[in-house]
Amino acid sequence: MLTEYAHRAVLPALFLLLLACWLGGGVTVDDTGIDEGLQLLALPVLLLAVWRLLMEGGSPWVRVGVVAALLIVLVPALQLLPIPMALWQLPPARQALAADLAVASVQVNPHWSLTPASTERGLWALLPALAAFMGACTLDARERRLLVQGVLGLVVFNVFFAFFQAGLPPDSPLRLYQDFNNGFGGLLVNTNHQATACIIGMALAVGLAAEARLREARGELRPRHHWRYLALAGFLLLMVPLSTSRAGMAIALPVLGLALLSTGWLQITRLLRHPRRLVIALGALVLAVIGVRAGMGWLAVDELEEMRHTMARAAFVIGQAEAPLGSGVGSFVPAFEQAAPESLRLPQYVNHAHNEYAQWWMTTGWLGIMALALVLGVLLAAAWRVWHGEGRQAALAGACLTALVAVLAHSWADYPLRTLTLMATCGAVAGVLMAALAEMRRRSSVRNVPERPPGEAAA
Repeated sequence: MLTEYAHRAVLPALFLLLLACWLGGGVTVDDTGIDEGLQLLALPVLLLAVWRLLMEGGSPWVRVGVVAALLIVLVPALQLLPIPMALWQLPPARQALAADLAVASVQVNPHWSLTPASTERGLWALLPALAAFMGACTLDARERRLLVQGVLGLVVFNVFFAFFQAGLPPDSPLRLYQDFNNGFGGLLVNTNHQATACIIGMALAVGLAAEARLREARGELRPRHHWRYLALAGFLLLMVPLSTSRAGMAIALPVLGLALLSTGWLQITRLLRHPRRLVIALGALVLAVIGVRAGMGWLAVDELEEMRHTMARAAFVIGQAEAPLGSGVGSFVPAFEQAAPESLRLPQYVNHAHNEYAQWWMTTGWLGIMALALVLGVLLAAAWRVWHGEGRQAALAGACLTALVAVLAHSWADYPLRTLTLMATCGAVAGVLMAALAEMRRRSSVRNVPERPPGEAAA
């Protein structure tokens, strides 16, 4: 009875968690108790997911994904541990810090992290994403489709909410962020993150369209139903420029092309056999190249007029001085202020490196890079499996993989994974990917046997 309850409760609980993260987790730094509430809300989802995995078992793909996710969580957890003073002084930056503290007669209580309290907050901040990932890993095929549809619905809702917010006067009490003009961000305070969300939704819409077309071929849906998802994909693509995100514009068209390939909409072998389709594909490729060139031009202007690339380079250099331990998850602001070059001594503090990889390297050191390498290795293995797969689960897996690739690409010039909203959303998308890969593996042993429509009796 308890197992049946856990089986049925995971999807509604996961929907509720994602909805709450979208409504309350769109800021990067929260000075209220909302983030703590979202972390508490994630606990029952995580417990339900673990119970369901233990009772029903997990596929090899799901187990590998869970190991990778737990390794990410392990990084800040280990950084909370006390360490010997000799090990604490191993990074060159800490040797200088220890000398300064000795002059000031300050007693050092050595921990792996320079800011254990901030690292602990960073650890708890991972709970919603971990719960979303674990919960999505337990879903069956129908539930995975519903979850992807739900994520797409949240993205579209946020676009319309952004239109509503943008139409309000500056002093309107209905504005969500009174002290910050978030432009076309909607529930997300950073408009660059709105671009990330739209690109995620675009990739998922392409996957749902490919999955719907396969269901139409089996008579489960009426013809041309998939055009609704394609229209949503086109709509979200057109919304990316409204976010004013340069990096978002640079990656939007390549991500669309990757989504069409990874979900089975475009197959190279078939394109070569149909000249007309090949011409259309080449035209789309030219447009993508033009879009990337234009985006790179905007990024070049961004590099000249802003300082995000300088911040990223400085964070990488500071990370070398903090190696092999790293300064600690959550320690970026004080560690960067202490070691930043004179050119970055600004009146306002630098909140992020504007490059997730440089910031992760600076704060987590060698352990964090090993965890990142494992995650990227899992994604590469997933890409290989998707490329050689087919069917409805392959379409959803390809869309989820493309969405994650888009977030990783945008992370080179921004910090989309620093909000609970996008972090939890990516966790859910990654869980759908792992579960769909497992479904593809189970069906690979019965090749050339068509899937039987639901309810049809075996011969």
